[in-house]
Amino acid sequence: MEFEQTYIVVGNLQIRYYGIIIVVALLLGATVASLLAKRTGRDPDHIWGGLTWAIIPGIIGARLWFILFPPVSLTAGCGIEGEVCQNTAWFLDNFFDSQNGAIAIWSGGLSIFGAIIGGVFGAYLYLSRWHNRIINLFITILTPVFWLSQAATWLAESLMARVTGKDVSAFRYQRPVSSFPDDGMRLAPWMDVAGVAIPVGQAIGRFANYVNQELYGAPTTLPWGIQIPRDARVAPYESLIDYPSDTLFHPLWAYEALWSLVAFYVLWRIYHQYRDRLLSGDVLLLYIAQYSFVRFLLEFLRVEIATIGASGINSSQTITLIAFLASVALLLYRHRGGKYSGAKGADVAAEQAEQLPQSSA
Repeated sequence: MEFEQTYIVVGNLQIRYYGIIIVVALLLGATVASLLAKRTGRDPDHIWGGLTWAIIPGIIGARLWFILFPPVSLTAGCGIEGEVCQNTAWFLDNFFDSQNGAIAIWSGGLSIFGAIIGGVFGAYLYLSRWHNRIINLFITILTPVFWLSQAATWLAESLMARVTGKDVSAFRYQRPVSSFPDDGMRLAPWMDVAGVAIPVGQAIGRFANYVNQELYGAPTTLPWGIQIPRDARVAPYESLIDYPSDTLFHPLWAYEALWSLVAFYVLWRIYHQYRDRLLSGDVLLLYIAQYSFVRFLLEFLRVEIATIGASGINSSQTITLIAFLASVALLLYRHRGGKYSGAKGADVAAEQAEQLPQSSA
């Protein structure tokens, strides 16, 4: 199972399969989230609005995390004369290198941890009280057409006033104003919807790792192992003498994709059948806990790990261990005895208020 090409050529344009799969994953995940939002009485338009705001911060976060914690295959030559060392400092020094620099996201190198953090930040901005301010800032500062239209309107008003002798300011162009709630909306309920839908996107998105011949594990004799071409292997597996071309490797991308589909089904059932027993944000915590658990275990098989500096400590296992313990501890704390009923009552009241018809920006 090999791909000899990873892109489609249209004229002088290269359209990479990786990008196509990621876009499909985003759209499918957002579609599931919008259907879920609609079934629970929420405006599904906010899903697409939130996704729009989350894309750029998500991409920046995904690339930034990769730069801060590059895999050992890139940093192995650091400190060795004559060897290539692509550590964090190298990425920053070669920021605009279009092949491998910090901006070269098209060459691979995106982390799901940074993508989730950046995406949540973008969704927070969309749902927060900053929403209208950012929209107005965009209209006022980032759209020169607005200033030109204001100047043209003022000139037209002056001329018409001189000709007619009447105040014509009522015809003045009015800047669009967002109808989004001034106080914003609560993040937690929408993050619960995202917690159910994200595994769908993850399951599809992991096929992009297969296309790029990445996210594989140690050699295996299992029948579902996959072959990895020599130029996509990392040390010490580049040797075709020790590891012939027919050597099979664990398809970690497939393991995670299958787990994500199971996680989606379980979280979907929990959200629909047991949501009356949960507080807003609990489903998101369950998503974090389950993903952290499986990712921690898969890192033991992964051959291309990222470490914290030169410490040799696996950065992905560290962050997933912290995330797992924190999410489980928070779930237990939120549902400790004697605290649940009152908090749930307030939570339900707030959620019902948010389910009133809202117009999205």
